[in-house]
Amino acid sequence: MKITLFALALFLSFSLFGQRRKRDVVYLKNGSILRGTIVLQDPGKLIQLRTTDYSLWVFKQDQIDSIKRSSTPRVALKTGYFNLTEIGVLTGNHSNVSKNPFTLLNISGWNFKSGFAAGVGVGVDFSNETHFPVVADIRYYLREKRPLPFVSLQAGFSIPLGTSQGEIRNAIHNYDLNSNFYPLTTQIVKSLVGYQINPAVGIQFPIQDNLALTLGAGYRWMRYRYSGSNNYSLDVKINRLSLKVGLLFK
Repeated sequence: MKITLFALALFLSFSLFGQRRKRDVVYLKNGSILRGTIVLQDPGKLIQLRTTDYSLWVFKQDQIDSIKRSSTPRVALKTGYFNLTEIGVLTGNHSNVSKNPFTLLNISGWNFKSGFAAGVGVGVDFSNETHFPVVADIRYYLREKRPLPFVSLQAGFSIPLGTSQGEIRNAIHNYDLNSNFYPLTTQIVKSLVGYQINPAVGIQFPIQDNLALTLGAGYRWMRYRYSGSNNYSLDVKINRLSLKVGLLFK
């Protein structure tokens, strides 16, 4: 069900991009250049142009020098603040207890002219337990053309949520020397702060001058740690394919 919803989100995102990726460029005789979508054109008389900020402009034909159609808008790499919200799934194989848990992350950062961007992200992962990831995000845009391909790396901590003390029940095997078998016992263990690393590749599509769609796929390595009585400890390592779609505001 979750993977189906994710696929639907990707389809809607591509549909939205397909509707917005081409623009009309109007060159006026006074030297002005406006980009948007021509919503009405009366040959020899006037045109109506809706710009990316949804303003509606009306020009007489004698004011216009030329009109062109552009599928590659202006270069998007600009220095400044950005905010990116990503949602996706951490997909595993059929034997996983939680096959495709959702992940949600919000990143605030800064774009540099060199093509690098850096930020800090917080979010939530819904798997067998709920975790609160806090990560550093570094990405590099490979070229200054639209769409923008990029590589990224997210790394940081994964803080367990749930009960106020972060306790879960965990089944463990204790070796019994007398009976020579492994009886199954249950112990209260405490969930500790874990770690995660997520390298990925993706592509960024412009929707408007200050809004873009991002699609990414990567590899998520996670380590969850638990402690209990009698010096009991447990490390759980999880490897997942991460598939994400996001909206970037800048």
